[in-house]
Amino acid sequence: MRLTTSVGECRREGNTVTEDFRDELHELREQNDREIQALEAATPPRIEREGSDELDVVSVRIGPDGDVRDVRVAHNWRDRVEGEALGDAIRAALVRAQASVVDEFITNVEAADPDRLPPPRPMPMPQDSGEVFGLTGSVSPEEAERIMAEIFGGAEQALAALESSLDAASIHSASSRSRHGEVHVEIDSGGDVSRLDLDPRWLAGAHPANVGRLVGETLRDAQQQMMTGFGAVSDAARETQHRMRRLGDPYTLSRRFGLQR
Repeated sequence: MRLTTSVGECRREGNTVTEDFRDELHELREQNDREIQALEAATPPRIEREGSDELDVVSVRIGPDGDVRDVRVAHNWRDRVEGEALGDAIRAALVRAQASVVDEFITNVEAADPDRLPPPRPMPMPQDSGEVFGLTGSVSPEEAERIMAEIFGGAEQALAALESSLDAASIHSASSRSRHGEVHVEIDSGGDVSRLDLDPRWLAGAHPANVGRLVGETLRDAQQQMMTGFGAVSDAARETQHRMRRLGDPYTLSRRFGLQR
């Protein structure tokens, strides 16, 4: 049996899948799971974060997913920065809030011992092949070959779809303006605020609380646009996860199809 996979070549001797191929799949799954667990352990807790600019003129609070929850502008901001610099101060405060998550993650990763990864977790398996393939009764070696080829092919298609969605998302951006154009926000494909403009005429007489409120609303609208654009990526990721789960444990899978002595 010949399958085109990124893992290797699945070979059959008589009615038996070669040990090398099963070992390769098994080791790959276990190593991936150990690394995933290490990254999960290093991931910072999903809590609100807050950041301020260097002069503490602006404070931005974000949610666990990076969504802007609140923007506060100091009442005496005009005494501390020029009007045209307030937009940059808001962006700096947002960046600092977002960076706190990344900094904590990097610290946790660097502190982890690469030689002491957690043991692999057992992968849940269906009770019988019918649950996975919709089949009942015994499966001939020839039919098993066809099914396994279909599994690998489906997994590769799902991975290709995910890659395509990621490529599309990499050029996706968002732009939002407040109702009367007082605030203009642009977010690039990486999710960073690349532009934040404030109308100087409005800013000259606006109350700091209203500045923070309107900026926060406009930022949230732009972020929501970005999340909508990433919907296809999320769908593709779920499909890929479903396809890969069908591979299961190679030893159990091959025994189930009668391909292992």
